[in-house]
Amino acid sequence: MASVTFEHVKKVYDNKVEVVHDFNLEIKDKEFIVFVGPSGCAKSTTMRMVAGLEDITDGIIKINDRVVNDVEPKDRDIAMVFQNYALYPHITVYENLAFSLRLRKMKNEEVHKKVCEAAEILGITEYLGRKPKALSGGQRQRVAIGRAIVRDPQVFLMDEPLSNLDAKLRNQMRSEIILLRKRVNTTFIYVTHDQTEAMTLGDRIVVMKDGWIMQVGTPQEVFDTPHNLFVAGFIGSPQMNFLKAKLEKEGSTYSVSLLGVKIPLNADQNDALAKKGIGSQDITLGVRPEHTTALFDNQSNSIECTILVNEMMGSELHLHLKTKNDDNIILRLPTIDLTKEQRAQLTYGNKMYITFQAKVMHLFDPKTEKNLIYG
Repeated sequence: MASVTFEHVKKVYDNKVEVVHDFNLEIKDKEFIVFVGPSGCAKSTTMRMVAGLEDITDGIIKINDRVVNDVEPKDRDIAMVFQNYALYPHITVYENLAFSLRLRKMKNEEVHKKVCEAAEILGITEYLGRKPKALSGGQRQRVAIGRAIVRDPQVFLMDEPLSNLDAKLRNQMRSEIILLRKRVNTTFIYVTHDQTEAMTLGDRIVVMKDGWIMQVGTPQEVFDTPHNLFVAGFIGSPQMNFLKAKLEKEGSTYSVSLLGVKIPLNADQNDALAKKGIGSQDITLGVRPEHTTALFDNQSNSIECTILVNEMMGSELHLHLKTKNDDNIILRLPTIDLTKEQRAQLTYGNKMYITFQAKVMHLFDPKTEKNLIYG
């Protein structure tokens, strides 16, 4: 098993375009870490540098304290699973799994043992005699993962392995990867643009943008305490609502004012802002759709909105609202406690009122985009 360390790693292509900037990260032994971000953020490039498939322009990558910058991919003791499976179509599943072991001149008995063990872990024993073209997408991906398992590598690299599967299969394979991790118990680096995969699979997640690390933390930490506007908007579905507001300091206490409503902050927020010496200023207020409180009549400190769209999601509604200032807000509203009368109100053009509790509000500096409390 192994740790993986990035020290000031950079990647610059021949056209002088720098795609990975001063990347620093310590991945612990047996940790499952996920690189997540939008397409083009260099998460796959960063993984490929670990594999040796991309040269490192500057900095150091270590696997188990061994510098691997100039080590050939085959000598790094890693295994990689690609999104397109990369199986040999002309040989059976058994031979696909056995291929890398035979290259090592391993004895037939040992090859057979390892192939059967991997097939049992992944539930593909009955497919060992088939060729890849006779398998479904999910079954092919299991075979691709099996090829990595039999090698017993120090580090597993998985590059968007579920992106070619339909939604149902992705959900199933996510569960299987979680169970696989418990059985294989090695170091995983997993790349995805899907935040659901990142949140459900990772011990920690690395949120990336344009080759920069935006935040590193457990899924709960990144969700609860986003350090900047990008992380706040990227993590969470539907994404966080953002509104123009004013942070006001009166003596030693703070409040947020927007749309004629003033919401006092709680003691912890007051202390955090005071320690940073923050005064009154314009802010971007962030509140997640699930943390936005719905009201069916005008109450004190409520904000009037107009309903634009009502999306029925089964157990909840996603209401798209617009404020008097033309701010767009999405509200997640559980359906189980709604009365018939309330459901009838939730149509286009009708009025809706919302409010926020102080503890769920995130305060961002519009200029630096940093979280004023956690950034």
